[in-house]
Amino acid sequence: MVKKNTIFDEFWVTRARSCDDKSSWVKDVMTDLETTGGLYLSILKVWFNSFPLQAKQKHKFKSDIESFKTEEHLGALNELAWWYFLQREKFQAEPIPATKGSTPDFSVSAPFEFYVEVSTLNVSQQDKKKIQKNSSIQLNHDETLRRVLGKLTTEKQKQLAYASGRKKPGVLVLFDYTAWSGFGIEFYRYLAKYLFGEQCGFLSLSQDLSALVFIERQFLDCKFAISRIRSAAYYNPYAKYPLTMGSFASINQFWSQLVHSEPASAQEAWVYL
Repeated sequence: MVKKNTIFDEFWVTRARSCDDKSSWVKDVMTDLETTGGLYLSILKVWFNSFPLQAKQKHKFKSDIESFKTEEHLGALNELAWWYFLQREKFQAEPIPATKGSTPDFSVSAPFEFYVEVSTLNVSQQDKKKIQKNSSIQLNHDETLRRVLGKLTTEKQKQLAYASGRKKPGVLVLFDYTAWSGFGIEFYRYLAKYLFGEQCGFLSLSQDLSALVFIERQFLDCKFAISRIRSAAYYNPYAKYPLTMGSFASINQFWSQLVHSEPASAQEAWVYL
């Protein structure tokens, strides 16, 4: 009999209270446990419990979302957040259980078929050290772009090839947690210029990549939310299996440098999950 998975139980809270890692996400949660911190954990409990994986398959997921390491926690959280975004947008999707091979995170079956891999762009080690020393950090779009391309050209190739091997579009969703995310910096436009402008960045990327979705997510008003304005989907014109244009109408969408669609209900700055 498989023991039922539960997250953030009393034993976990006790350990979290004594966490001595000042950079860990649990420090802020424990500080505000009676208010926003408690709501943060409560929402994730609901999301985790309703996430359609069997108990055995949830074991690794539980370990990641409870991890005191911010990168591991955010990785699991962002998979859950994207799952709820797919549900909100009326996609029929299901998570793909982790195997020994490299598989994407989600399979989408309607209104059209494609596969999705979710990844996270965390604060760089260099910036993290500066933050810990209270040193200034310079905005550098080129460095952020370099790290985005690393995800596209090396780290996620097998997951994208999985989709292509099944003759379906492959989508990489990238959640931004760089030092400048959340400051209203319009990196999404800089990325569009690179992908569709004079450098035509898509030409140097794999044809297995059908679309890149760049996401800014925050916890606002005691809810998880995705920015409509600073998130964007970029459709690869050279993809072996193109993704249907207009698939992600709630955020900015680009299919060339000069041709793009602003999000539906643009007067609302956030998509609340």
